Amino acid sequence: MSDKITISEKDKKILRELGEWKAKASETAENKEKIKAWQAHDEGVPGARVMVRAETWYTSDPKHTVNESDLLCEAEWARKLERNLRFRKHEIEVLKDDSFVLPYIAYEPHISKGDFGIPSGIHRVSGAEKMAFNYQPALKTLDDSEFNRIHFRELKWDKGADEQKGELLAEIFSGLLPVRRKLDSWQFNMAMTSTAFDFVGLDGFMMLIYDNPEGLHRLMRFIKDDHLRYVRFLEENGLLNLNNEDDYIGSGCMGCSKLLPAPDFKGKVRTKDLWYYCESQESVSISPDHYGEFVFPYIKELAELFGRVYYGCCEPVDPVWKYISTIKNLQRVSISPWAKEDVMGKNCRERKLVYSRKMPPAFFMAKEFNENDGLRKAIEHTVACAEGARLEFMLRDIYTLQNDPDRFRRWVELVREGGAKHKG
Repeated sequence: MSDKITISEKDKKILRELGEWKAKASETAENKEKIKAWQAHDEGVPGARVMVRAETWYTSDPKHTVNESDLLCEAEWARKLERNLRFRKHEIEVLKDDSFVLPYIAYEPHISKGDFGIPSGIHRVSGAEKMAFNYQPALKTLDDSEFNRIHFRELKWDKGADEQKGELLAEIFSGLLPVRRKLDSWQFNMAMTSTAFDFVGLDGFMMLIYDNPEGLHRLMRFIKDDHLRYVRFLEENGLLNLNNEDDYIGSGCMGCSKLLPAPDFKGKVRTKDLWYYCESQESVSISPDHYGEFVFPYIKELAELFGRVYYGCCEPVDPVWKYISTIKNLQRVSISPWAKEDVMGKNCRERKLVYSRKMPPAFFMAKEFNENDGLRKAIEHTVACAEGARLEFMLRDIYTLQNDPDRFRRWVELVREGGAKHKG
């Protein structure tokens, strides 16, 4: 069991104040309207409005929306909870996007996953930009000797640590908010190509398509099977929880939905009661047909175990749409800055899918923020391309705002204005 968690009276007071804010915010008419709007959006109710979310936590500017210096708690676990609550408070009160809250405090189960038996292939150089790395992969040929080096991850659940954390949070928020153990929806995502690249590298993956295609298929099956073991581990231990409320599914997507769980749900959560998020950003380095052969079958097998699926992140999905479109429970699609919007608008209309638009970050990271030059036109273009489909705008992966955090708030206003012209 993990070491006993303690908290100072100072930290407890800070968290209770934020808990009091959350309890009150959840009861406002504005908050309740957002929940109904998300549900209508998810169901495809005629006339449902365009939804808007602005993610701010990537930004590192000194005048960032919520900085480390804004956090008042001392214990690291308390600072993490404080950070999450302050970010949500800022989104609701300052940015005024479609973020909302529900009246409870969540904590994640203590699950350790172990390793695959080999070191990570990601290599970083001291002093380099924090996101810069190259690969020094442990596997190169994928012959039998290399497969003998890897194994499935060892999965462990520290039930005692969970009980301790739950009891402490219940004490902190007593009389204000109930406490739930809740698995973060991100935990369901297995970035399959990212994991494969960690094993064999970018160049290695591309060469193995030709040098050892059977070995590459064997590796992708291994990764898929390992993730399936993890999902079954969660299911068998009763650690799955519904993710259809204020749940972040991944890459900007909110899970708020009345269409989950499945109609035959009787209390025990199964995969078919849940949202699933999947993507393959690294596949932009290979041809669409190679994606269809070496990547997609393994993504699809996992995705179709779940109730509803959101696909994509920064990769353009139109080149591989002939594959992605076959996911039977697909509901939302990421339309990145590199996607052909008109093509994806047509595809989303035909499949009755949500057009999840990721706005180009360049508009917000430029030295001068000129909303009248390109941003308004970009919003208008998206609205036109998405006509006939449900539409949501997401702003994320913004790493600098030139110390002008108000750009987030103004973007929300502009999308609200442009989105009012959308015909879903």
